[in-house]
Amino acid sequence: MLNSLPNRSLNRASFSLLTLLLARLVTAMFSSASSFLSLPFFNYLLILLLCFRLVNSSSTPTKIGQGYRLISIEETPDGGIGGLLQVKQRNKIYGPDIPLLQLHVKHETQDRLRVHITDAEKQRWEVPYNLLPREQAPALKQTIGSSRKNLTTVREYSGSELVFSYIADPFSFSVKRKSNGQTLFNSSSDGSDSFGVMVFKDQYLEISTQLPNDASLYGLGENTQPHGIKLFPGDPYTLYTTDISAINLNADLYGSHPVYMDLRNVKGQAYAHAVLLLNSNGMDVFYRGTSLTYKIIGGVFDFYFFSGPSPLAVVDQYTSLIGRPAAMPYWAFGTILFFTIFLFCFIAFSHHLLLLLLLLLLLYSF
Repeated sequence: MLNSLPNRSLNRASFSLLTLLLARLVTAMFSSASSFLSLPFFNYLLILLLCFRLVNSSSTPTKIGQGYRLISIEETPDGGIGGLLQVKQRNKIYGPDIPLLQLHVKHETQDRLRVHITDAEKQRWEVPYNLLPREQAPALKQTIGSSRKNLTTVREYSGSELVFSYIADPFSFSVKRKSNGQTLFNSSSDGSDSFGVMVFKDQYLEISTQLPNDASLYGLGENTQPHGIKLFPGDPYTLYTTDISAINLNADLYGSHPVYMDLRNVKGQAYAHAVLLLNSNGMDVFYRGTSLTYKIIGGVFDFYFFSGPSPLAVVDQYTSLIGRPAAMPYWAFGTILFFTIFLFCFIAFSHHLLLLLLLLLLLYSF
């Protein structure tokens, strides 16, 4: 896991030294009483305790970021809300934190909510708007501190079916379904080591969401998993497009689709929703059963939430954003092929070889 990378070398070196010293200590204990009480024995014992200390300290995961706080919030001209996020404490693990972020939230349709977080001062790489037409987030006035009253309380921004709420410090947000109160996405940290606060660096982005135990997730393609498109806890999912054959298991394929559908049973009734992270950079997604974590090597956080509530409605809402597949032409359904084969057979059995040759030349010319 990326969180423990800075500690791996220290942990392995300390463990190797600990093993060597433990062997020397056992040898000294069984050699003789005089060597057992000698000064080198106590030196070994002191270094042994030091190694225990190093192993225990290095096994603790390093926090990559300290999170952000919401310092400004306002309504935007397009009917959404926008705000500025300021980093709480900088560190240099995986590069420096981006100091100021821009938040934009909008209910684009009755069943679609967008949450967009990017650098407030510099333009970052996003999926090109000319390739995937969509609304652009309006620029905010960099008036840090305006509308700062009561930012530590939870605020809500409600639509027809999806409700967006946030906590200012440390910043986190959640998305709920209005009809039954189910939480669809919640980025607030639960205090565990595998679930941290939001991190936003130049080449490392991380955000997590809490999930219920009965959630059934499907998606995050395109790859070859042995159990199909259903996500299983403990399996890391890497989205990094590769031009290879689909014959190999646990391999990335041609497309990158960072979207998953969540099917839930709420009081005997089925509900479905989908979460799309519109980011074309390479990423790892870790699903642990009760949480899901994105770790990305660039870009922005551009989330789209689709309320469903049926799987068919989710697919309809999702394709209305990214585009629907083109309808196949009528001749591609086999009608022309059927009549061509029929005409070939008729001419061949009628012994009209000349007509058969002319037909072959005519088809070959196309």
